[in-house]
Amino acid sequence: MYFPNRTRALAPRCTRWRTRLAVIATAAILVAATSVAARAAAVPLHDHVIVVVMENKSYDQVRTQPFTASLIATGASFTQYYGVTHPSQPSYLALWAGDVLGLTTNTCPAPGSPYMAENLGHACEVAGIGWRAYSENLGTAGSPACSFDGSASSGLYTRKHAPWTNFGNVSQLNGRPFSDFAADVAAGQLPALAFVVPNNCHNSHNSSTVGCGIPDADGWLAANLPAMITAAGSRGLVILTWDEDDSANANHVLTVFSGGLVQPGAVSNRLVTHYTLVRTICAALGLPSFGQSATEAPIDDVWIQPTAGAGRSWGALKTHYR
Repeated sequence: MYFPNRTRALAPRCTRWRTRLAVIATAAILVAATSVAARAAAVPLHDHVIVVVMENKSYDQVRTQPFTASLIATGASFTQYYGVTHPSQPSYLALWAGDVLGLTTNTCPAPGSPYMAENLGHACEVAGIGWRAYSENLGTAGSPACSFDGSASSGLYTRKHAPWTNFGNVSQLNGRPFSDFAADVAAGQLPALAFVVPNNCHNSHNSSTVGCGIPDADGWLAANLPAMITAAGSRGLVILTWDEDDSANANHVLTVFSGGLVQPGAVSNRLVTHYTLVRTICAALGLPSFGQSATEAPIDDVWIQPTAGAGRSWGALKTHYR
């Protein structure tokens, strides 16, 4: 039965409820955005971020290795850190562009490349800060070759572990042989962002080869990471991570932070991924977020708590760390 007067009476009431629901939804979105922004502000600005990427081993396979265990004890580690996919190439894209960009294979060159999506290198270039990637056994700076010193799948250098080579919006000359790292440090030219990719023996990718196993990779880290931590300085951050696990442990991988602004021995149980890491790198370098990392709240629970201090040379409020 139709009640025209009652229908007209209910109409304004429904409109008011729709308005209230819209206001509530908008408020919830603003609260979420404010929360993410607040967590980004909790990440201290860094002078340098160095990312070292290892290969295809699970959290439990590597965390008890002698040097890696010592790094965990003096830095910050994450018990619930997970890779986002398999195989290597899209995993490295996730660490570089905050997105796998639809890629599912190790095909070289990457299908659909050169990509023009935002990425850490382009974000650095737009912001006017330096970046470089240092790859062991890379034959020549900026080379687009699929491999050096072996096949495209297991050569000592493989392009699938060098995601910047797949982008058309960055300077390819920033892709350097690993030997340039020490030279840049000696010259006082360490960039704000550095990616370090050990070769496929030293990162334990070719772990079935004698001398390329997990203990050997830990030995390479012991020989190289202390100098990187020193080079990064008191306001620097060295990140050690694995691109993916051994495909048998739910992609549970180890990630460790080392640096002067990190709580020694901190252990975070928060669920984090490569996308969270990219968001954190952006916050640490003052870069805008992008890709799937843009919706992530950066890692904010492993830093030494700041106290307000005097003005900072670039105009922002300085923080002194206890």
